Amino acid sequence: MLPQSPFTRAEALDVMREREWRALSAQGLVREAVPGLFVDASLPDTLEHRLAIARRAVAPDVVVARRTAAWLQGYDLLDYRGFPATPKVETVTNERAKRPKNALMAAHFADDLLPGDVTEIGGLRVTTPLRTVCDLARFTPRGDALVAVDAYLHKGMVEAEQLRKHFVRWKGRRGIRQAYATLEMADARSESGGESRMRLRVLDMGLPRPELQIPVYDLHGRVRFWLDLGWPQWKLALEYDGEEFHPEEQLVRDRARRKWIRDRGWTVEAFRRGDVFTSSGHFEDAVTSLVRSATTSAGRALGA
Repeated sequence: MLPQSPFTRAEALDVMREREWRALSAQGLVREAVPGLFVDASLPDTLEHRLAIARRAVAPDVVVARRTAAWLQGYDLLDYRGFPATPKVETVTNERAKRPKNALMAAHFADDLLPGDVTEIGGLRVTTPLRTVCDLARFTPRGDALVAVDAYLHKGMVEAEQLRKHFVRWKGRRGIRQAYATLEMADARSESGGESRMRLRVLDMGLPRPELQIPVYDLHGRVRFWLDLGWPQWKLALEYDGEEFHPEEQLVRDRARRKWIRDRGWTVEAFRRGDVFTSSGHFEDAVTSLVRSATTSAGRALGA
């Protein structure tokens, strides 16, 4: 019987044999929540469960920050490199001597951390949503930064103008130019990190800013479907499918949906995680070809 709260490998071996532990691990019945700390894989990923993990990994006088703070606030930004990974618990302190020194944590120092930047979640000291998204906008890679800002705007935990005013705190400091640039690209309509990353690659190509959540109407003027992002003037849309494999029923529904949309004159191209998270150039080549074809078709239609 696995514990219902987070446990270390050593704690597990206090109640089971090594071969039992290896068997549970091989079957995927335990998972590493943070480095060195495990949980029963069958337990639901609730906020309470996340808090239990953080309590084991973070000292009471340390402030949880950045991706881990976002995780506790309901935003799964941990898979930031595009493939399954378990990053360290991120913390911040304004006293260098208090930075935790262990393998579970990434300890950051911030001489500008104010009492108003800290809130409490389930007994843990955590940076506020506003401070968290500001830190992510400043210090994470561009794709991660846009995912974070989009996500917080989408759920209404911060507002764009609120961020713009708050950024003044860090005028001239590291990362603030990226934060402003990220905010200019951000869009509260983005519904997933994959969509945000795909949009960033489109913008980096120098293409016109795409629309998000584009409605497609039926003959009665009712919205039948929504498209992730694209250019209505060209009737071209790009969609993020995410996982490489889908259940057959979903594939059938997706094909029928896209056929219906294409029959209305749209070009719709779906991209998977591997297309969006890698830098092979396949995505840019495919989008360039689609845009060239769509703009040519749109020009002919106008000429007609």
